[in-house]
Formats: sequence, structure tokens, C-alpha cells
Amino acid sequence: MSQEILEALANENLQLVKMSMDHDSEISKEMIKLGKLRDDFEKVLSEEEKEAFENMKNTSDSVSLNYATERFITGFRLGVMMMMEVFAGSDKLIIHE
Repeated sequence: MSQEILEALANENLQLVKMSMDHDSEISKEMIKLGKLRDDFEKVLSEEEKEAFENMKNTSDSVSLNYATERFITGFRLGVMMMMEVFAGSDKLIIHE
């Protein structure tokens, strides 16, 4: 059995996030819209408000990243637990004579 995926994971060479996004996709459109909304919003803010908004954006981005990381870890653990359950029941598939 090949260990290509495990080696890529160990060496941090797995591409877990799509590197290029289809510009016609819904998420791409929403990201462009969000960028424009942020730019428009920042134009009407004072310097003090811009700093507060930047802090809010950074904190929000950090929370989102941490949440996504936790979701990935939970999903990975669930997948491993499912595989353990599959392997635990594999003896029932073998006829012992």
C-alpha cells in the first residue's frame, strides 16, 4: 500500500484548499462583494474608526480560521473513528475454518 498521502501530510504538502477558484462560482462572487463592501465602508470612516474596524476584521478572521481548524480536526477524528469501527468489524468478514 502506498504512503503517498501520509508522506504529503507529514511534510505539509497536501493541498487542502483549492488554490484557484472559478471566478463564476458563488463563493468567488461573494468574496468580491465582501471586498467591495469593506472598501466602501472604510471610505466613510474616520481614522480612529478605521483602526477599530481593522481590529474587528482581524479578530473576526482569526475566529473564523480557528473555527475552521477545529471543524477540520473534528472531521478528521470522526473519519479515523469510522475507519477504526470498520477495521474492528473486519474479522466478521473472514471465514475461519
